[in-house]
Amino acid sequence: MKAKIEELRRKRAGLVEQMRGLLEAAESEDRDLTGEERSSFDALETDAKLTEERYQRLERAWAGETEQRDRVATPPGAGVDQEGLPDGVRAITAGLQEWRKANLEQLAQDDPEYRDAFYKMLSVRSLSQMDQAELRVLSKATAAAGANLVPQEFERQLIDSLRWMGSLRALATVLTTSDGGEILVPTVTSHGTASWIGENASYTDSDEAFGNVSLKAYKAGTMIRVSEELLTDSAFDLDAYMRREFAARIGVLEETAYVSGDGTGKPTGIVSQAGAGVTATSATALTYDELVDLMFSVPVQYRGRASFLVSDGFVRTILKLKDLDGRPVWGAGLNAGMPDTIMGRPVYPHPDMAAPAISAVPALFGDFSYYWIRDVNGVAFQRLNELYAANGQVGFRAYHRTDGKLTNTSAVKKLTMAAA
Repeated sequence: MKAKIEELRRKRAGLVEQMRGLLEAAESEDRDLTGEERSSFDALETDAKLTEERYQRLERAWAGETEQRDRVATPPGAGVDQEGLPDGVRAITAGLQEWRKANLEQLAQDDPEYRDAFYKMLSVRSLSQMDQAELRVLSKATAAAGANLVPQEFERQLIDSLRWMGSLRALATVLTTSDGGEILVPTVTSHGTASWIGENASYTDSDEAFGNVSLKAYKAGTMIRVSEELLTDSAFDLDAYMRREFAARIGVLEETAYVSGDGTGKPTGIVSQAGAGVTATSATALTYDELVDLMFSVPVQYRGRASFLVSDGFVRTILKLKDLDGRPVWGAGLNAGMPDTIMGRPVYPHPDMAAPAISAVPALFGDFSYYWIRDVNGVAFQRLNELYAANGQVGFRAYHRTDGKLTNTSAVKKLTMAAA
């Protein structure tokens, strides 16, 4: 599979080079693309996108297989000699996550009895097929309005699926909390300074200035319908279907809010919070100097981990841009897991970033780990037996609670197109 991924990446890089060749040929003659060239360009662009989608699907499958193999092949504490160590030291050497597993109370939804009852609840034709003991077990991890919390393994796989619905979640810092109460994330608005001190001289106070960012828990929900026949069909991978449907619907909704949300009943988008970087002189085009200015508008301490978050329209505009030595600023990622680059920095296209247009923001540059996403631990499903019974279907109401805010506006800067 890895070889196929690399083959598809090379194919896409070749298609991008052909697109660039068409643009360069027209540019050298100071003209626009002809009708035939435009048709060829559009066909190459479509093929490149389809190829990219193919290798990204293979990468997700490869990552899942690799993670599963590692989990099976590497038991907790492997590679560490635990013999003869006190219990506390043994837990620490196994790592913080292993210590938490060993010392924190197990959640009700992770009990083997609960997992069995939960999956049976999903798949039986009627809840009357469950006995009283199974119903009592399910009651141990109920959420609001009679919904049941999913087992954590199911939730982890679901959140992994959400990450693939857009690129910002994968770049951000994700904080998971056990409940939905408002939390305050401390931030440093200005740093203190050190100074040279003579012998027997006094120290000068220089305090940090602190602020905070409030993260709430907004609910994103959907209802999923499954036919009675599929519920009882052992060949149908029901939990995978539920994860896929839930991630496709909620993941897209959340990613849009992380990028452009107004903060009212939803997360606050990063575009509105990013610092002012560069305003282009054109509403549709970009110069090399403006791209350089955007990169250097981000302070040096954040540029080492900085990347681009851009729209597809911005990518199309940037393909024909060259540096002062005539070299394209765009570089196609060739190896599996490597993103494309702009001037050597990773670039991540996002469907919710605006196309280049009057006063639009088609690109952000910076360290996106300063965008914090808060998830509430405990994805909830509720089975709806009667609502769709007339159609021979069973409904499942599902919701996920989240919020997002940029904690440092200096770390991410925006490119704004001209107002006219």
